[in-house]
Amino acid sequence: MAEQSQSIQSRAEQPRVTRTLIHHFFRRFFDNDSVQVDADTQTTVVRALAIVMVPGMRVAFYLQNQYPQSPWNAMHDQYFFVLTSFVVMAAVSIFEWEMLFPDRLDFLVLSPLSIKPLHMLAAKAAALFAFLTLFLVASNAFGIVMLPAVSKGDFFRQIYAHAAAVLLAGTFAACLILALGGLLLCVLDAARFRMVSSILQLLAVTGLALLVLHYFIFGNAMLALLTPPFRIARWMPPVWFLGVYQTLLHGDAAPPFAQPMAHDALRATAAAAAVAVLTYPLAWIRMRKMAIEGAARRSKQPSRLLARIAHTLVRRPGERAVFHFIGQTIARNNRYQVYLAMYGGIGLALAIAFALTFRIDHDTLQPSLSYPGLHAVLPLLLFWLIAGLRVAFAFPQNLAARWVFRITGVYTGECAAAARKWVFLCALGLLASVLAVLCAFGWDTRQLLVQAVCGLCLAVLLIDTFFFSQQTVPFNQPRMPGKTSFPLVLTLYLGVFPLFVSLTVVAEMLIEKHPFKLLLPILIALTLHTALTLLRRGPGEVEEEMEGYDGEFQLLGLS
Repeated sequence: MAEQSQSIQSRAEQPRVTRTLIHHFFRRFFDNDSVQVDADTQTTVVRALAIVMVPGMRVAFYLQNQYPQSPWNAMHDQYFFVLTSFVVMAAVSIFEWEMLFPDRLDFLVLSPLSIKPLHMLAAKAAALFAFLTLFLVASNAFGIVMLPAVSKGDFFRQIYAHAAAVLLAGTFAACLILALGGLLLCVLDAARFRMVSSILQLLAVTGLALLVLHYFIFGNAMLALLTPPFRIARWMPPVWFLGVYQTLLHGDAAPPFAQPMAHDALRATAAAAAVAVLTYPLAWIRMRKMAIEGAARRSKQPSRLLARIAHTLVRRPGERAVFHFIGQTIARNNRYQVYLAMYGGIGLALAIAFALTFRIDHDTLQPSLSYPGLHAVLPLLLFWLIAGLRVAFAFPQNLAARWVFRITGVYTGECAAAARKWVFLCALGLLASVLAVLCAFGWDTRQLLVQAVCGLCLAVLLIDTFFFSQQTVPFNQPRMPGKTSFPLVLTLYLGVFPLFVSLTVVAEMLIEKHPFKLLLPILIALTLHTALTLLRRGPGEVEEEMEGYDGEFQLLGLS
């Protein structure tokens, strides 16, 4: 009787345990110090949903007074909502890449408890479904109602067509990222999974950014894009779901591209969903195995080549410690890799968009290389690389390691110097890669020399600018709300950044015609670097400013 009553009590508690697990996994999507600062989950959820609602809401209200009458122009607006749904869901899935499956912390904490593995898997899957559904509905809520309302057509038919197209596009994007992650987990070990994941995230963000740039640059060329043969459109998934939109809205009167694109959309969505469902349990098992094995695995020795470079360029012991700490932290923490993939993907997409242009020739888009655009590749990539590293260094994901640098007596000036040297080495690697690509395109020695010198000068100036106030150990600086000005950030990216790229391209092309002017950027870089170094605050001021913040290691004063 005692065993029977215990079994009944256990079955009665299972729904409560499942609800608790679902709530826990759902909170884990938002309980992240890089997303929130001393805020509850509800506030973070509202902020995230508000961000994804803004594009559709703004465009829907904008179209109230000037909805286009031309079918092709109307299709342009319909494509915007399909594209928004696709990009938002793919970006959300990439941003939460390491949380799509239970991570090592979940397994190590929950596995010793009396929770069946099947319940944990079901709870994680339910939380993931709720999370993705929430963003899918939020990103399309306004467009589903507002666009049919202003289109002056069959209201309910267009609601049906619009909802089906945008929801299918978002579902395909989320399932695609989930399926790719599941496949990688099923076929790769932990080390290769981290490496390939970073590359995949970079390429995915680049593709999403190119789709957005293509819309804003070539949005008016929808007729040329959707005219047979569909050479480019076949590789653009949002166009597939525009075919679904047109097929459901117009039926047999839909444009010629609609039927084949709609078939591609349905097949791709079914395939991505099937792969995601099949691989998720297998990937969950692999994640559990890697979490248990990873706890007892010995740390891998650093590369000898990197160690020699660090010993050559970084002389002080404190700087050397921070230098290695930066590399190892980025290598083992997927959150930093996601941020760098996002910034790097945006920079790579902009570089491709500048270097590769399209012209309309006989109702078809013809790609061609742009000579000024190739000059913009290096400044674009350098800017987004250094900006991404600056943002990654500022996220306090490793405050637990902060006390080590405090008790060893390492000056914050040495920590900041190590961070700048680490970023400079990354910039040198990027510079060498760009020069190799330009050499493959047939650039001569004079052009490559100008690119090398201008690239070095730009790297020095950008590092001095972005890391001017950085005087702490990377990844260990507590959040200080109120110090970041959103208008200033917008001014930097929307005002200063385009002007910076334009002036750099003009200067490079001018110097190529007059090589003796190559001394000018060198003198400017040396002068500004010296001035900023002298103006940079000393370590004592930073130490005094950081006193009193929560999480600061407190010394006992016994030394």
